[in-house]
Amino acid sequence: MFFYNKKKESTEIIDSYITENNYEDLIKEKEIVFDSKQGNYNAEIIFKDEPENFYEFYVEPSTNKVNVAAFDSENVEITDKSKAKYIDD
Repeated sequence: MFFYNKKKESTEIIDSYITENNYEDLIKEKEIVFDSKQGNYNAEIIFKDEPENFYEFYVEPSTNKVNVAAFDSENVEITDKSKAKYIDD
């Protein structure tokens, strides 16, 4: 039951972030996955206008703040906003 509640809570926080930033219509694929290293649920998202990248939306446990990281097709993190416009500033 704990994992179900944690997944539901993380999903609600991430979905709120997506709605607040008007990303709903821009998303091609979204999957909620469990990160066993961190013990958290994250969203893996591919945007329609950047199909070559995938984004990881994750909730910071202490603050419930959503952080966004981007990765290329070779699973290398992208830090340049000109190559992945949805990453955090």
